This record gives sequence, structure tokens and C-alpha cells, in this order.
Amino acid sequence: MKSGEIPRIALTIFLSVAIALGVYFVIISVVVDPYLEQGTWKLISDNFDTYANDSIRDQPKIYFIGNSQVMAAVDPAVIEDGLALKNYSYSVHNLGVNFDTPLQRSIELSEIIRSKPSLVIYGDSYCSFSSRYRYVPDDNLALVSDRIYLDSFSRSLFDKDQITLIDQNSLDQLFFKRKFIISSLKEKLGIRLGGREVVVNETLSLEGRKIIAQNPYDEFLAPVDPENNVQKKAFIHLRDELNKNNISLVYVHMPMDTLRVATIPESTKENYFAFLNSTGVKYYNLEESYPDEDFYDLVHLNKYGKERFSRDMPDLLITELN
Repeated sequence: MKSGEIPRIALTIFLSVAIALGVYFVIISVVVDPYLEQGTWKLISDNFDTYANDSIRDQPKIYFIGNSQVMAAVDPAVIEDGLALKNYSYSVHNLGVNFDTPLQRSIELSEIIRSKPSLVIYGDSYCSFSSRYRYVPDDNLALVSDRIYLDSFSRSLFDKDQITLIDQNSLDQLFFKRKFIISSLKEKLGIRLGGREVVVNETLSLEGRKIIAQNPYDEFLAPVDPENNVQKKAFIHLRDELNKNNISLVYVHMPMDTLRVATIPESTKENYFAFLNSTGVKYYNLEESYPDEDFYDLVHLNKYGKERFSRDMPDLLITELN
């Protein structure tokens, strides 16, 4: 090999790598990042923004946390207006996340505490306390890894692979996004199968709801047993940490359509409410508090149910604030 060839080869390799990295960064910035603005992880990121929002730091505030049932049910503006009519001035925040569980919510716990809400309403239902649910989507950890602080107990609840995602640095996070390149390019080119957002305005037909009710794999049918599983441990820890920091916690068992209620095994109901009773956390059982026409499907309120639920909340909140 001639003496001048080695520098030329090295330069060629360097330029090739630099160009490849440049193309990668452009694809991530122009295609992937806008695509990710629609994902569930973005809801978690938005929650972190709320906790860090200095403009509301000193305001008395109420957080609604929990799964998609909370997302569908809570209208902060309606609740704030209802409180104001009774001379209570609080900012209300809907911080619900799709498929949320106590384990997933623990990644936000330190920031919830730091932001000092007056009251936390935790809305959820049976499946989030099932032994079957240790799963937290990788995206929901990796894409907010730079914002997560876990205390030692919360950290012990996650498995090794999850901790690896949580401990990512900024460069790791950047390269994690490569998994979204194909799907984001397809969407950019208009190749997608339906939307990712469900607009819960009306009500599915009775036949449509019956079909959903007959699905044995519906996540809302995940059984709750007496085992002290990771989700229960995460909830107890959340209770203890909020209590330690003088933040009130109230649990709301969210409303369901009667077709869904009828499919929940009695053993699940017994184990679930036995667990809630054992926690000492005050809870409200709203399972059958709204008529079926207030639901979009079997577990999510539609716009009419959302309006009624949100108009009902001020009285509950005032009871807990006094």
C-alpha cells in the first residue's frame, strides 16, 4: 500500500461516517421527532412539563393521575369553574396516560412531590393491580429517561432491562429513536392504518359494545389476585411518599359500562377492594355511577359522560380539601 493511500482511506472512512451520522440526525429531527409528538410517551413528557412549570408552582393545584379512563373523563376547565362557584380557587390538571399503572407512574413520583399539589386524585380500575401487569412500554421509559429520578425503593421495582432504559444518557436516547424510523417514514409518506387517537364523542352501538365485552384478552379483564405484586407495591410506595410530604391522596375507582362490569370475575372484585381497603387510602367507587349512554366503549366516558363526571367532581374535591 502506498504511503499516501492510508490517509485517503482514513479520510474516506471519516467522511462516510460523518455523512451517515448527519443523515441519521436529519431523519431523527425532521421525521422521527414530529412522529413521536403523538405517542403515549409524549403524555408523560407533558406531565413532567406540568410538574416543572414555574408559573403554577405556587398555585394551589389538584392533579388527576391514572390511565386512559382519567384522560377521557376529566375536563379541568369544568372542574375549576365548579370549584370557583363555591369559592375554591385551584388549578386542575388532567395527567392521565394510556395504559398507566402504579409502576409506570412511579417514574413521575419525585416530580409530583417536588411540585407540591394540594391533592392527588388517582383514577384507575382493576387491571392496573393485576399480577399480569409488570409491563411498562420501553418507549415510556427510554424517551423520558433524562427526566426520571427514582428513589431506591422505586428503582427496585423495575427489572434489569427497564433500569437500563431508565439509565440511558442523551446519546443512548438519540440512538434508541432509530426503532421509529420505518414507522415515521411510512406515516410521512401517508402509509398508515388508521389513526392513533380515539375521539370519544358518541357511544358505540350495543352490538359493538357486546363484541368488546366478549373479548377474553381485553386488558381490563386482567385478574387481580391476593399476591402483593409489583403494582400494589408501587401504589403503597406512592401513598407513603405523598403522605410523608403532606400531599393528600384519594383513589377513584373509575366508571364502567354495565356490560364490562358483568364480565369482571367476583374473585377479582373481592381481591381488588380488599387491597384498596388494606391501604387506608380513602376511595370512591364510581363503577356504576353513570348510565351506559355516557360511555364511548365499555370503560371510557364519551363527551357527555365527561361533562357529567367533571361537574360531579367539585363536590368530591371540596369534601377532600376540607
